[in-house]
Amino acid sequence: MQILTLDELRQQREEALKASEAAIRQHYAVYLTLKNRVARINAGPLDVADYYAAATGLAAQLSQLSQGAEVTIFHYFAECIDPGRKGDARCFRMECFELASQMRELDRWRASRHRLRSIK
Repeated sequence: MQILTLDELRQQREEALKASEAAIRQHYAVYLTLKNRVARINAGPLDVADYYAAATGLAAQLSQLSQGAEVTIFHYFAECIDPGRKGDARCFRMECFELASQMRELDRWRASRHRLRSIK
């Protein structure tokens, strides 16, 4: 196992953010529906019977976002949420909260990088 320096980790994070931004540009409608779906999952209860459909649907959207891109933040979550891969019902809610947090950070990074402002 290779031990990375802090600078190498920062470089990997920057590359993942850039690849994630490119993926969003290519699949913007998917990104918007993903954000809404994650918000709905995080906002209310999810019955155990609905877990599999919710997790596979979310993983499919994440996989669609990461298609044709280098390593993105969506690759990690697609693997960790999909019940056919590493996904686990016990960790689903935690992964969804972390995904929402990462998407907020990605949006903040995108806005600061391009000097975008919110207008209400």
